[in-house]
Amino acid sequence: MRVKSRRPPLLHPHAPPPWRPPPRRAADRPDLKRDCESTMSSSSYKIIVRNLSQNALYFYVFQKRATFQPPVSAGSIFSSSLGCQSVGNYQGSGAQIVFGLDKQIYAGAISTAAPIPPTQFKASISPGVSRFAVSTTSTARPIALSDGSGGGSPANFTELTADPLALSTPLYQAGIPAGAFAIKVPAYTPTPLPELVCGVAAMKADQTVILSSFIAPVPNATLNCTPEQIFFVKTGYKATGDIVDYDESNSARCDFTTGFGTIIATYNSNGIFSTQGGP
Repeated sequence: MRVKSRRPPLLHPHAPPPWRPPPRRAADRPDLKRDCESTMSSSSYKIIVRNLSQNALYFYVFQKRATFQPPVSAGSIFSSSLGCQSVGNYQGSGAQIVFGLDKQIYAGAISTAAPIPPTQFKASISPGVSRFAVSTTSTARPIALSDGSGGGSPANFTELTADPLALSTPLYQAGIPAGAFAIKVPAYTPTPLPELVCGVAAMKADQTVILSSFIAPVPNATLNCTPEQIFFVKTGYKATGDIVDYDESNSARCDFTTGFGTIIATYNSNGIFSTQGGP
């Protein structure tokens, strides 16, 4: 998943420009095999992908875009691939992909520590896309969502520090909207390049933090983030952690808010996905 080169409009006068993360080295092309597990840990949800087309194809999974307060334009919200694998025809081989997705919600942040002059960047250019290699630091915390009732005390609030990068142990804070968690963002310098991005995170088995849905936040403000446990599967190669152009069309919608624990996403020979949920 990649960010288009044009800069989307910003709603806040002090909001930073869109952030382009460093490229991640794509894994070598995997062999086609039965039940190719994604590298994410603590697999509470499973998406099983079956390919009924005649060709081996890559499939990737990403999460539904979160909503943020203070509000930002849709073009300023970034989404990442949470897993990518290739697989051949299911009927001929019995091979399928299993993407494991953690039920736990995480708050996360990534910092580039300090702006790096463009002359020191290593740019990888493809049509309409520019990506830059910089060193990063990441942090993530499991966090609860506010129930909005005021009767409970979920650990729905964490404070972010920039130097050194860290998220505090989540605590309860009143007034956070139902279904959201909050991050208190410190003062930082968002220009000429944003040093800090944060939002919904996922953890790989090697403890690498992937920001699933995130923004470059307004400095010195409290950010409310409302995630949904809804995921989409599409065809194409998007390495785990790569930015995607967010697009729900021509995808398999895997909605775990309905109570399913496993969803089978079948890519049919006519090029259309179908889904079936189960326990």
